[in-house]
Amino acid sequence: MKRKKYENEIHWLSEKIDEDFELLTESLHPLEDDVPEGKIYTKINRRIRWRNIRTRGLRVAAVLIPLFVLAIFYNYVNNRVPLFNNEEMAEIQAPRGECLQFMFQDGSRVYLEPATILRYPKNFAIGTRKIYLDGAGYFVVEKNAKRPFIVVFPGGRVFVTGTSFELEARRKERKIKLALDDGKVNFKPDDTDEQYVLAPGDRLTYDKIDRLCTITHRHEPCSLSAWKNNIIIFRDTHIAEALKKLERWYDVYFEIGEESVNTYSLTMNVNGSLDGVLHEISKVAPIVFVIKDNKHIRVEMKK
Repeated sequence: MKRKKYENEIHWLSEKIDEDFELLTESLHPLEDDVPEGKIYTKINRRIRWRNIRTRGLRVAAVLIPLFVLAIFYNYVNNRVPLFNNEEMAEIQAPRGECLQFMFQDGSRVYLEPATILRYPKNFAIGTRKIYLDGAGYFVVEKNAKRPFIVVFPGGRVFVTGTSFELEARRKERKIKLALDDGKVNFKPDDTDEQYVLAPGDRLTYDKIDRLCTITHRHEPCSLSAWKNNIIIFRDTHIAEALKKLERWYDVYFEIGEESVNTYSLTMNVNGSLDGVLHEISKVAPIVFVIKDNKHIRVEMKK
């Protein structure tokens, strides 16, 4: 009885050992039955490839993202301050008989005399503020030493960092006139290497034909800029030059009937209507004005 029981226990233990051995064998060789070796190799290679692609992508992104940010920043800045000199130009004209006031993007202002053309960039470049003038204007320039304000005109240019000045330079006239109220300007003619520095109160006249520069100093405010307050000041001004100025201001044309008219000069302040101005001139010079129509006026000596 005991022997049979002993044999049964040995048989049960043997079966358990066999079962455990089978389970152990299956655990040691699961890949041989469930996953083929080819699939494992393919899966490993796929993971390696994706890891390489991701690494390369991160490297490319590390290069492209800063460039993309830089491009956005450049576009943002360039829309406000062009980094190079390929700025788009605009033009305004003050017609005969009309003055204009204009403000640039940096806050600088200009008062344009009648019959004046101004060309300017819609956005100033990052290094300079350059404009082009043919006519006359009174400038009030915002100070910025790192971005000089340059006015180019027929016969020369003026370099400014921040100041108030009057400039008259016309393509068809031989004289350039520059008067400084405040600050400092540097005038350079196109036809010489000379440069002329003006101080407040200085008034410069440059003859483009003779290449002669004259600088005078006035302790009172320069009369050249009084026109922006609708006052025209003549100081020993030749009658022909005075009449040209009145032509631009009142959009009329004067016809000098006698050569002797050209021998006179004017020293006076005028403003108001054209009739009033002509009446005042007739008081100080022996000339009369004969109005032919709304645009043409003949100038003759008094009989």
